[in-house]
Amino acid sequence: MYKFLLIFFPIVLTTGLWLMDGSRLSFWATSIEIREEIPVVDGMPELGTQVKVTWVDKFVSGIETPLIGMFLSLFLFLFHIYRKRSLKIFFD
Repeated sequence: MYKFLLIFFPIVLTTGLWLMDGSRLSFWATSIEIREEIPVVDGMPELGTQVKVTWVDKFVSGIETPLIGMFLSLFLFLFHIYRKRSLKIFFD
């Protein structure tokens, strides 16, 4: 049981991180944009607004994060099966 928890830990960890960041289907990002509408004339939004874009440095994980966890878990699983089979050959 402990070995299976250890095998599936990377996929659970990376998927949790990906979901906490917003489960983006794009690649990793190192900055995010914050859009804010501000009036052209202060205090009179009925005359029109413009969009102010501010970039903030922040790492946001993309779809690669759970894929890396999946490949790592698959590697650990295959290593576990290979190790079991190699021990079975030696002790038969």
